[in-house]
Amino acid sequence: MKKSFFRQSPPGLSGGSGKGVCREGVTLAARPGGFLRSCVLMQLSRLLFPLLLALSSLTLQAADKPDVLFIAVDDLNDWTSYLGGHPQAKTPNIDRLVARGTAFTNAHCAAPACNPSRAALMSGLRPWTTGIYTNGDPAQGVLKDVNTINRHFLASGYNTLGGGKIYHNINAEGRKDTWTEWAGLFPSLKEHEENMNGLKSGHFDWGAVEGKPSDMGDYKLTDWAVNHLKTAPTDKPLFLAVGYVKPHLPWYVPHEYFDRFPLQSIQLPTVKEDDLADIPKAGVKMAGPEGDHAKVLKSDQWKKAVQAYLATISFLDDQVGRLLDGLDASPRKDKTIIVWWTDHGWALGEKQHWRKFALWEETTRTSFAITAPGITQPGTSSAAAVDYTNIYPTLCELTGLPLPEHVKAASLVPLLKDPKAAWDHVAVCSHGKRNHAARDSQWRYIRYADGTEELYDHSKDPYEWTNLANDAASSEVKTRLAAVFPKEEAKPTSGGKGGNGDGGEGEKKPGKGKGKGKNAKKKAE
Repeated sequence: MKKSFFRQSPPGLSGGSGKGVCREGVTLAARPGGFLRSCVLMQLSRLLFPLLLALSSLTLQAADKPDVLFIAVDDLNDWTSYLGGHPQAKTPNIDRLVARGTAFTNAHCAAPACNPSRAALMSGLRPWTTGIYTNGDPAQGVLKDVNTINRHFLASGYNTLGGGKIYHNINAEGRKDTWTEWAGLFPSLKEHEENMNGLKSGHFDWGAVEGKPSDMGDYKLTDWAVNHLKTAPTDKPLFLAVGYVKPHLPWYVPHEYFDRFPLQSIQLPTVKEDDLADIPKAGVKMAGPEGDHAKVLKSDQWKKAVQAYLATISFLDDQVGRLLDGLDASPRKDKTIIVWWTDHGWALGEKQHWRKFALWEETTRTSFAITAPGITQPGTSSAAAVDYTNIYPTLCELTGLPLPEHVKAASLVPLLKDPKAAWDHVAVCSHGKRNHAARDSQWRYIRYADGTEELYDHSKDPYEWTNLANDAASSEVKTRLAAVFPKEEAKPTSGGKGGNGDGGEGEKKPGKGKGKGKNAKKKAE
């Protein structure tokens, strides 16, 4: 027999009283249908109250989680004031940003190219696991099935907003349900190659352009980000990804930025004329001295290129300052984790090499810093060797999100708490299958696919001019560092035919409209 939601009135309350008693023992006055209805509602309330309380608790917990300002920068090496990569670099705002927390001065990308570096960082998986080694190795076939950083934050209740360049291109994630809103690239000045330097080398070009800073895509991106910092709902934690395109080629910025670096005063990078003499053929091939470097020298463009790179960095620095000011004027100022990262290094003639696409210090070293309220101390730095596979687990620990099973790298939180804490890990960078570099606090070891090697002692040779790989005394160091290289490696997703595939900013050019490119997505689908 079914149990009723109510029982008959006990003696003294039954009969002609017209009243009943619910199972909770509350006496209810009778009215047509009222007794049954009231009891049912009371029972539903009793059942639903714990659920509503739990939901309320979850909402409060979500609102209490820290926000994340996730700032990515394309093609910026160590030419910042705080890293000292070039004596004429002027980056007061970048310096101001990293000074808020802990700067990692020995940080490296997982791959020296936009596509594989970003794929590794956002997935927590190394190139030899995914097969995404170069710009020419499509990422979407792999990443569509990986719980990436933004997807993990979205599923964990974060309002995930992204704009600019985070992945290499709009297709890299292989799906469209990974952001609350994706704004894409913003229209900019001179979006096609002008051959301003006369080299006829596509987007390997530079020069001052007519226009205002506000005409640049990264300026508009900053406006977009600042608006969200001020107006995004505060009942949900915010993950705001801001992907700056500059200083990616071409180095086109308004005249005022070139004026900050008079050509006659430009200092060239410190180089050694015969720097390639002790480098194996595989390394010389990566350097490609007969390509970009030969063209730059023949056309007397070296100083102009350095000027243009410094000018473009200075433009970026102004946008970083505007973004920081916007954060400070927002209600999120005191609860926002800031992650600042550049996707790889960049060479401007060192080892007769230009661009990224190599395994030396200039092309793998990055600008990287984290500010975590209540954990980091302002103005601190760590010299521990870290790479970008460490970012995913660090973000999970800082925000209290569960760590996905596939993420195996170590969290940086111990170093954020104590920048001088013991760190037994090694930074690893890969460029193509079986080409790897390992970097610790003192040494850089490179092993190419053909087995040839390079070894540099940074305590004595910060420019990596003397290859010690053939010294008998170096065998122990090489063996120790080689132990971090993989024994098995995935096949390149391109089938090995991808090459570097350096495809400009990595996305289709943005269309006209209200500031957003045609690759913008409004909501997760």
